Amino acid sequence: MPTADTAARDYTAAETTAYEAYLSAVAEHNIVCARPAATTRDKMDAATAQMNAFSRFCEIAGFPNPSTRSPADIAKIESLNAEIGEINEAVRSAWSMLVAVDAMDVIQRIPAETRHHDEFQASFTLLSDAGVILRGILRKADGE
Repeated sequence: MPTADTAARDYTAAETTAYEAYLSAVAEHNIVCARPAATTRDKMDAATAQMNAFSRFCEIAGFPNPSTRSPADIAKIESLNAEIGEINEAVRSAWSMLVAVDAMDVIQRIPAETRHHDEFQASFTLLSDAGVILRGILRKADGE
């Protein structure tokens, strides 16, 4: 019986056969799991067979595949995570450099009579701002 969000349709013989195979796999999974002597491996094999039967039914019926992620998606996620790791390391390295420059106290000790005092002040401001940005990014990366 159709519900409000589904429309009645005529299923093909292939769809019906695939659905019956799925129901059979569900029943087999239930039987295996109810068996006291069944191992975890037996139960997992039955669950895998059930999922494969459901995926096959979805494929034949033209429904979206219930798979959570394709191998291509998983590879892309791993690639992006690796890039994030590289970026985090670069940010940490840059932050360490800024901390080292600040710890040297060279910037605060520039003589007042320096000819390029305005340029020095601008450089100092840029270094300070970069430090604020990097500190914020590191906190975010560390989940703070």
